[in-house]
Amino acid sequence: MWMPRRWLTGWPATVATLALTAVGCTSKNADTPLDSVESTNTDSDTVWDSGAHTDSGAEADSGDVPDSDVHTDSSGDSATDSGAAPDMPFVEVPASTFDMGDTPGQPDDGTIYGVHTITLTHAYLLGVTEVTQAQFEAVMGYNPSRFTDCDGSGPDDCPVEYVDWFEAAAFANGMSLEAGLEECYACMGSGDEVECDVSLGPYDCTGYRLPTEAEWEGAARCGTDMAYAGSDDPDDVAWTLDNEDNYSTHMVALLAPNGCGTYDMSGNDFEWVQDWYADYPAGGATDPVGPTSGTHRGLRGGNFASNAIAASVSPRESYQPWEGAYTVSFRLARTEP
Repeated sequence: MWMPRRWLTGWPATVATLALTAVGCTSKNADTPLDSVESTNTDSDTVWDSGAHTDSGAEADSGDVPDSDVHTDSSGDSATDSGAAPDMPFVEVPASTFDMGDTPGQPDDGTIYGVHTITLTHAYLLGVTEVTQAQFEAVMGYNPSRFTDCDGSGPDDCPVEYVDWFEAAAFANGMSLEAGLEECYACMGSGDEVECDVSLGPYDCTGYRLPTEAEWEGAARCGTDMAYAGSDDPDDVAWTLDNEDNYSTHMVALLAPNGCGTYDMSGNDFEWVQDWYADYPAGGATDPVGPTSGTHRGLRGGNFASNAIAASVSPRESYQPWEGAYTVSFRLARTEP
């Protein structure tokens, strides 16, 4: 059922924690087709479902993080209004096993969530940066963002923001159509009135999608227990209220990347994830995809208007899927073909 949109200018303060013990990342370059690359919470009784697939042939990898090389995909029409999708670089994150919870390297936010083990049996591609305004407009035909001249650069390299979960899903479908891949979401309507839901699970769909919360965390940690995505010092990798003077987003990839080659996973803007928001499961899980229903979708990473602790790799947040804010963006993922 369609719901009226409520654009947000603030941010909630619900937090929880995750931590990674082992993952390796390979960065890939996308001029070649991907196939050639080789209070806002749900009820606390609702926990993550496992989307485990035993026939994938992938095994958890707890080895060292390898060197990265970048893959760029330029892969056309959707609930979108574009002619051709833009180039978009991705890194490959391999299968892994990692701990989620209050691991020793995480800042103390006053909340205890325990520690449990997650196994991801699938390698996946993840955007090197948050989707930019130029990339979003090329596919969707409009730019919803407030900060269209961040750092005086114009909109091209600013992260798209004021985008809700539905629009992020529609953008992913548009990229899939441009690339000749199946769509991961069922969408109705268009533009900023689109509504979407997951139509294929993340490990069954060959197209572009949002990362699961576990995938997001795995890539942000990239085999470390650093407090932030790539450093224990937030000033190295994260735009937050503690080092941001203009109360604005910043161009993507201005600060240092993490070990997997992704930028701005801490700070700059919150990022949508695929999952409905829920408490973490009490025990371990394989390929968790979140609950099957809910009222709020997950957000990760903190933002320029939050303090540094909120931008560490463990805190969680959620909005309803029709809510957007100038502190909210996203990046794409895709299960490795």
